[in-house]
Amino acid sequence: MIKTILAAAAAVLVATPVFAAEPETGSFTYQGVKYDYTAEQQGDVKVLKGSAYAGKVPFELKVTKRTVTGRFNGRPVTFDVKDVKKISSKAAASND
Repeated sequence: MIKTILAAAAAVLVATPVFAAEPETGSFTYQGVKYDYTAEQQGDVKVLKGSAYAGKVPFELKVTKRTVTGRFNGRPVTFDVKDVKKISSKAAASND
């Protein structure tokens, strides 16, 4: 389940361009859970930091061209970018 949630989060965030000068901030809802985040490009790695469940569950993901690694609620996670399925804005919004 955690991998599914994180893959959804990464799908929304990976598709969004990030400029090195300013961290991007935003939020989205997936399966009724709101995710707030900041994303910052650090070389070839996109670092996503945020929380879910009204700030109770922190996450930090490092996204490269091939892998996503990091922590969700203190637990280590890793999966291939190819396993990430893109979520359209409409689909993410409909899960509110």
